[in-house]
Amino acid sequence: MAYDKNSCIESCHLKGVAGMNSLRIAFIVLACVLLTGLIISLVSANTLSRRLMNLQLDYRFTGNELRALTAERDTLADINAFYRIREDSLDLLSYRLDSLQARMQEIELRENYVGYYLLIDTHQNRFHLRRNLGDGNDVLIRSGYCGTGKGWTDNDNGQAWNFSTPRGIRYIVEKGEHPYWYRPDWYWEEMNMIPPEPDEYIVIPDTISWDEQISYYHDSLTASERVFVQRVPGALGSYKIDLGGGILIHYGVGRGRNVSHGCIRMGSSDLDALYRSLPVGAPVIIY
Repeated sequence: MAYDKNSCIESCHLKGVAGMNSLRIAFIVLACVLLTGLIISLVSANTLSRRLMNLQLDYRFTGNELRALTAERDTLADINAFYRIREDSLDLLSYRLDSLQARMQEIELRENYVGYYLLIDTHQNRFHLRRNLGDGNDVLIRSGYCGTGKGWTDNDNGQAWNFSTPRGIRYIVEKGEHPYWYRPDWYWEEMNMIPPEPDEYIVIPDTISWDEQISYYHDSLTASERVFVQRVPGALGSYKIDLGGGILIHYGVGRGRNVSHGCIRMGSSDLDALYRSLPVGAPVIIY
């Protein structure tokens, strides 16, 4: 094929013209966008200026008064933010101090106590069953996930409860099999319901066995009827370990999270192991 120099030059020229046209179009579009933004900014500034003038005329505020009010508003906002930060810091500091004290009690316990004891980590939601052998050896027996208190919660009526698991050292005061859960008033109030009167409770017959009561609760009652059962069989699992003050170790869901109303929730197999290992009087350190 013959090489046509003039044709090549013309082609390059046409490409250059096309490229220049594309750049020119892009420049025009960009200029229009910038001009539109400038017009919008000017209109907004003019609108704000008129609003400020109207505010000065309507309320007879001078510029100095407006600046003073603005400074006062900003100062109050800063103070409010400061107190919110301090409040959060105090809660965090209290949590750390309680946890530190509990860990110090754990160190003292290892020096003076021989036998099984339990550690509850409310931050990681884990438990550690340990045994001090009394000869300088302290061994881990079992470890796993548990559920602990969810902290502050409220309902639509403005009622609030602190469902945190208390930190520190406690001792097992009682153990029991086949426990019942007695629903307190806050169970209904948390769901924005009015607690039923005693004569409105649905009572499961205690003339049948504990396993039959559980079946009766789940199979013979509707969901709306179960809400009115105050003494609930099986909700806490097969065992309970009472730490006093309304704090129990029992079966429950949500392990690994802060989900409970202050109690410590365990899986069935873990609860069984703790129930069989920990005697009444054994220490439980919660941090």
